[in-house]
Amino acid sequence: MAENNQNRDTPLQYIRVLELDYGNLNLNESDHYYDSEPVPRPGKVYLPIQCQQCSEPPCVKACPVEATWAEPDGIVVVDYNWCIGCRYCMAACPYWARHFNWSEPVLPPQQLNADTHYLGNRPRSKGVVEKCTFCIQRTRKGRLPACLEACPTGARVFGNLLDPDSDIRYVLENKTVFRLKEELGTEPKFWYYTD
Repeated sequence: MAENNQNRDTPLQYIRVLELDYGNLNLNESDHYYDSEPVPRPGKVYLPIQCQQCSEPPCVKACPVEATWAEPDGIVVVDYNWCIGCRYCMAACPYWARHFNWSEPVLPPQQLNADTHYLGNRPRSKGVVEKCTFCIQRTRKGRLPACLEACPTGARVFGNLLDPDSDIRYVLENKTVFRLKEELGTEPKFWYYTD
């Protein structure tokens, strides 16, 4: 929230953690709202889901004003000045990764992250759709996305797919990996892995 200048009154979840029954990866049977009990619970698994930074993003194709596109490095972005708030991109995204600003965001000046990027974490207004941008304001400077730095277990890996020595290439070549809803042809650039 702090890194991406998100609304403090009704914070959006760029990374939503789904609770599933062990052995069942049917996302439609997941629970998005389980915060009333301590986790992890017996017989449950937890799957983080966010923008998959697709190579064939249906959200981009759905936008009638071309306010969203994939950058040359693969990050799918939104120009908040162009977004008309129609929410077609939200309906098109099979990963529930886009979020609409229903109210005027509250962001106290002393909590503003001044290290912003035009297509990333600059404050957004009411009536636009926003999403994860892999912290473009950080990654374009060679830093890791904030979620990787914040992860207490080191369960997240980020890197250049074209670099044979990158951490992500190691994971892809040496771990059991899968991509969500791969059958849709979106070509997500977000892999899940197990040891």
